Amino acid sequence: MSDSPPVGARKFETYARWSAYLAVSMPVGTLLRSAAEADRLTGAALAVSVAAVVLCLLLVTGNVLVTKWSIDTLVGRARRLPLAGVVVWLLVLAAFTVVASMLSHPAMGLTVAAATGSAAASFVPALHARRALLLNAVTLVLTVPLIGFADLVLLLSAVVLTTIILWLCWSSAWMLRVLRELQAAHETRAELALANERLRISRDLHDVFGRTLATIAVKSSLASELVGRGHGERAAAEITEVRRLADEAGTEVRRVVRGELRTTWEGEVSGARSLLESAGIRCTVTGDPVPEECAQALAWVVREGVTNVLRHSAATRVTLATADEDGEVLLSIANDGAAPAGSARTDGFDAHAAAVGGGMGLRSMSERIRALGGRLTTRRDGTWFLLDATVPSPEGDPA
Repeated sequence: MSDSPPVGARKFETYARWSAYLAVSMPVGTLLRSAAEADRLTGAALAVSVAAVVLCLLLVTGNVLVTKWSIDTLVGRARRLPLAGVVVWLLVLAAFTVVASMLSHPAMGLTVAAATGSAAASFVPALHARRALLLNAVTLVLTVPLIGFADLVLLLSAVVLTTIILWLCWSSAWMLRVLRELQAAHETRAELALANERLRISRDLHDVFGRTLATIAVKSSLASELVGRGHGERAAAEITEVRRLADEAGTEVRRVVRGELRTTWEGEVSGARSLLESAGIRCTVTGDPVPEECAQALAWVVREGVTNVLRHSAATRVTLATADEDGEVLLSIANDGAAPAGSARTDGFDAHAAAVGGGMGLRSMSERIRALGGRLTTRRDGTWFLLDATVPSPEGDPA
């Protein structure tokens, strides 16, 4: 996952940060409002007012810094919050509360409420809703005694102002949190799509080149045998065919990478029959027509199944049988090259090893069949090894 967010995400993060910074700067606005409504100040009252302004600015500066730390914590870029700085900030809050209480203007109560609310709101971006609600309640419990119950309208206004500041700050952080979760989900989806594409390419390359290499091996062996028997022209024809297959392999690679590779049932069955007969294996094809909706997946099974016969068995006969009954389409590929149970012979296709070992070929076939809601099984019947692929029949699906 990328550590640097996209431009749009960075802009939204900037917006969320400044929204929170403005929320925790509320004491400045309420103090200026109180000063504008106050009578002309002189002497001690003026000195107290100046002290209140200085302390308010220091408090807001601390609020912004703590809010920045909270948002950095949310986005995973936080450093350790200096304990000494937090202590100084809290002392400034206490001093401002005391100094503001010394001013006789009634509206100063809102300023005190804004100060306590903004200080609490500075921590809110790093909190989830339940903890933010608890902090809101604690802040109100501490603020109400500072305002007193003499003026209920002022008290209610202070409670509302404190709550608004806190939840404005939290909502800015919440939007940023949601954006980051969506961004993470999008990146995860992109990574999954990339992984799936790599898996598809790997699976298709295995299936395509397994068949191609098996064909090249058969034809090369045949050419060698023909040369040994003095049939030079036929051997040359087989070598030419090997070269053609090698040339076509490059085209198939490009088609696999572009996702353009398609197989047909008729083409794969015809190719399988031709390849097996070239290897001296008799191939019999029987059964019902295969529905178009599942023909491609079953065609891949034919390709890989026949490749496995050539690679792993000493078969002399292969049967490809299909059946469409009871709402299912069944493809069964059987060969007589499996070693009998308990035999020391190892040139047959070992069903148990194939099932347990989970080779790439069986995995790729299983994935294609499972994508259609089907299943792939292997079994042994004496010296016969059977590979069965079963998928739901399209005609049996509910409308």
